Amino acid sequence: MPESSSPTADRSDYLRRVPLLQDLAEPDLRKLAGRTREEVFMAGTRIVEIGEPGECLYLILDGEVRVVFPGRDGDFELARLGSGDFFGEMALLNDQPRSATVSAVSPVRALVLDKSDFRQMIVESPKLALKLLQAMSQRVRYADEQMSGLSDKALRDHLTGLLNRRSFHERLFEESDRARRYGEHYSLILIDLDRFKSVNDMFGHDVGDAVLIWVGRMLTDHTRGADQPFRIGGEEFAVIAPGTGGTVALSVAQRLVDTLSEARPPLEIRLRVSVSAGYAACPDNGYQPEALYKVADQALLRAKQTGRGRVCGPED
Repeated sequence: MPESSSPTADRSDYLRRVPLLQDLAEPDLRKLAGRTREEVFMAGTRIVEIGEPGECLYLILDGEVRVVFPGRDGDFELARLGSGDFFGEMALLNDQPRSATVSAVSPVRALVLDKSDFRQMIVESPKLALKLLQAMSQRVRYADEQMSGLSDKALRDHLTGLLNRRSFHERLFEESDRARRYGEHYSLILIDLDRFKSVNDMFGHDVGDAVLIWVGRMLTDHTRGADQPFRIGGEEFAVIAPGTGGTVALSVAQRLVDTLSEARPPLEIRLRVSVSAGYAACPDNGYQPEALYKVADQALLRAKQTGRGRVCGPED
């Protein structure tokens, strides 16, 4: 294809849109731009094929492409890209095959940078290689932070900020496995707000949510650093206490029940909160997490049935 008459400066502007290249100094961008070429692809042309070696970075000047992945029932469209977008960035850095097919929806005019030209420039300019390495490092760090943030959100209750039911089950299995392997012990405490439905019915869900948030904060503030509180249901909470037996679990549970009944949520209305609790200890009440949970849940039920605002254990 013939070279475009577009000034190098204009091509530099397009290259700067690529995250890998956006922090490069203008002289370096201009050098890269001088190694690009312009190509035109007719509608229907497969610009890159899934599975083939990646050889170029493409920056779309005009037109539209579709990015597809082949599926059992036909191609699955991943994205549509237009003027100013790009694809094939990672082909400049590695020799992995293309992960999708890109086809021209309409006539496409694109700026193309070959991997060979890109790598040759790196060889000629160690400083450029260092800058690219720094840019890659920043991108990897940002991606890690994003993934970490997403992972944390998936494991936490959106209202109270406590770890959620999924996290609770994972931790319960971990502690049970540790107990079986190394002869360690731990306790499980289940906590439930008494007559919480009446709070929502009388004062509204905003007040109910404020109470749940307060309970979550109280559980965090009044447990040991090694203990982990969870919100496992609507008004249901749990605490996993490593390195404790039944006697300590009773003491911890009673302290939490008493503290919550004596304190007051920071609300404009005067509201007394009452909770009930049940506990079980591993290995005294079993090693299997399901069995341990059942023992603690039955103890909690007895606490509810025998007056609420109290703690019951396996023997009560």
